[in-house]
Amino acid sequence: MKKEHKLKDIAAELGVSPAAVSIVINHRKGVSTETRARISAVLEEYGYSVEKKEEAFSEFRDKASFHRSIRFLKYKNSAILVEENGNFVSSIIDSLEEECRKLGYRLVITSFGPENKEEIYHMVSSDPLDGIVVLGTELEAHDLPIFERLSVPVILVDTPAPGHSLNCVTMNNEEIVEKAMDYFFSLGHRDIGYLHSSMNTGNFSARFQGYQNAVSRLGLSQAEERIYCLTPSMAGAYQEMSRLLDQGADLPPALLADNDMIALGCSRALKDKGFRLPQDYSIVGIDDISFSAICAPPLTSVRVPCKELGAQAVQLLHYKLKNPGTAPAKILVSGELIIRRSAVPTGELKS
Repeated sequence: MKKEHKLKDIAAELGVSPAAVSIVINHRKGVSTETRARISAVLEEYGYSVEKKEEAFSEFRDKASFHRSIRFLKYKNSAILVEENGNFVSSIIDSLEEECRKLGYRLVITSFGPENKEEIYHMVSSDPLDGIVVLGTELEAHDLPIFERLSVPVILVDTPAPGHSLNCVTMNNEEIVEKAMDYFFSLGHRDIGYLHSSMNTGNFSARFQGYQNAVSRLGLSQAEERIYCLTPSMAGAYQEMSRLLDQGADLPPALLADNDMIALGCSRALKDKGFRLPQDYSIVGIDDISFSAICAPPLTSVRVPCKELGAQAVQLLHYKLKNPGTAPAKILVSGELIIRRSAVPTGELKS
């Protein structure tokens, strides 16, 4: 069978990206030794030439003697938060790559999910490289202990990892939510509902705690019927909010969402049912994804500095490599309230 299989078919068979197969067949750097060997074996089986060219790797070996290598683990569970949350996660990854270049690190990116999680964990345990940065956006609590057992520094980004002795860089979720609640309070709102993610992640748990803190601090009534659990995607939130409205849900006039995707999905559902925004309902989101600025009405949101998350994760790993044995550090990055036109003072409601 001589080259009857396309590279994308070989990639699918191996569970790797087409880019990884291209890297191997073109003798470029960018994949681990183990992955290169697996891909090479299958390529040779289907008639592709993957002879090692010493000149192709000599420059890489010379550079490797001066640069350390970082493995970036990109975990996708449902992929709702990693792939569908606007440009949020991609901005983190872009800044991480840029900071690695500045500090002279070679970055090896490994994407994985529930279907090959155990295989990747075994690979990382045996070949962790010099350090690891983990995208923790969709990691669950039971996934964290393995990273505490690794022999190299590990930095989790975009998850607070409560209860674990792990380094992490994430947004200050509780402060971010309290900032949004204070804004609603300044507009005169006292009945504020919470559009809570049905997906249980470290970030969403911390945001819900921030909501509860603000309700208590501001002296607001705390009622469970003012908390609505929704899928943290635009399509999911739209469908579920539409169903709530069809069932006659009595929503409060102010709604704070766990993320912009929920806010945008719910806004669309409310408008499709004939409600006016913000005259009937004021809505505030979190993350400030790019679409939030151009929707109608433009969404007030708390901007999370994604670039800082990625950059500070690499900087913290750089520090840990130079100072082994130091105590775990948890860096919390503050957000900025971006005021647009989706929330108005109580005096302007239903006017």
